[in-house]
Amino acid sequence: MKTTSVTRIALMALALAIASPAAFAQTAPATTPSSPVTPIPAPKSHADAGLTADEKAHLKKVRTEALAANPNLKTEADNLKAQHQALKAQGTAATDDSKQAFKALKKQHEQELQTAMLKIDPTVAPILAKIKAAHKEKKNANA
Repeated sequence: MKTTSVTRIALMALALAIASPAAFAQTAPATTPSSPVTPIPAPKSHADAGLTADEKAHLKKVRTEALAANPNLKTEADNLKAQHQALKAQGTAATDDSKQAFKALKKQHEQELQTAMLKIDPTVAPILAKIKAAHKEKKNANA
């Protein structure tokens, strides 16, 4: 358990060290008054592909409960969100190493979150299996 925490901290430190300070700066998007601003629709997540509204609501409820019961997971989620924004801000300047470090942290966090969710409500297992199948299907379609 201690090794996991040390590994996670090391990977997070690496990802933050690689990110430039400019990546964390918040800037407003540049728009000109003469150009119309059309909102870009949020992409439909393939993670919830095939889930019913009830399944989505149940998953969200259990996820919220798991994050509330595990403050470390909530902190990790917030840190990952900030890291993702930093990588997006870097655009093409983001290194492959920083992207891989982020992916490793995200995957580990998702596994820990799923474990916490299953402890709270084991009935969420079929929903998680459905999401995993959708991920696999999406990955195979892109291959």
